Amino acid sequence: MYYTVYKITNLVNDKIYIGVHKTSNLNDDYMGSGINIKRAIKKYGIDNFKKEYLSIFDSEEQMFEMESSIVNADFIKSSDTYNINEGGFGSWGFLNSLSPEIRSERSRMAGSWKDKEKRIKICESIPMEKRKQIGKRLGDEYGGLNELTNEEIERRFDLIKDINLLEYGWVKKVSNKLGLTHTQVKRFIEKHYKGEFYRRVKK
Repeated sequence: MYYTVYKITNLVNDKIYIGVHKTSNLNDDYMGSGINIKRAIKKYGIDNFKKEYLSIFDSEEQMFEMESSIVNADFIKSSDTYNINEGGFGSWGFLNSLSPEIRSERSRMAGSWKDKEKRIKICESIPMEKRKQIGKRLGDEYGGLNELTNEEIERRFDLIKDINLLEYGWVKKVSNKLGLTHTQVKRFIEKHYKGEFYRRVKK
């Protein structure tokens, strides 16, 4: 299992969204659950957004800790972000699932979950410019981890080798074969099909 902190960038206006995601597949195409980022993707189209992993951890504690260092009160107030809630707190379901010992240690490190103001002040002690620098550095180091491997690309093409991509309805057929959405199918074909941007030509 991977515990990730990711960044989604709107390629049209450079507005960003920082989120966390627990997954067993780094290529699962997850694009966040925030209201604002969902609305933005619907408005601009998925092709106008880029996702990159800022860091990948072995535990939820590390994942939430990093999120809290970036997504604080100042961050969500910025007009350049889609986040509307401070990060790092997790859900009550997550907190209740932890053992008393882990919750105690987590509270000691974070200043207690009840002492939210103290945690905010700690987060605010990191200047916005510094957080952006940290995000950029981590993005340079971990960005692109959601790219498909050559083996996965070849595997997908082998599965759809009998489908005629010149024939009407190929998107649906490929979607069913690969278990991807229609948008994901189009992005995959356009990016990897013999290096060409493939589109059906209307007669």
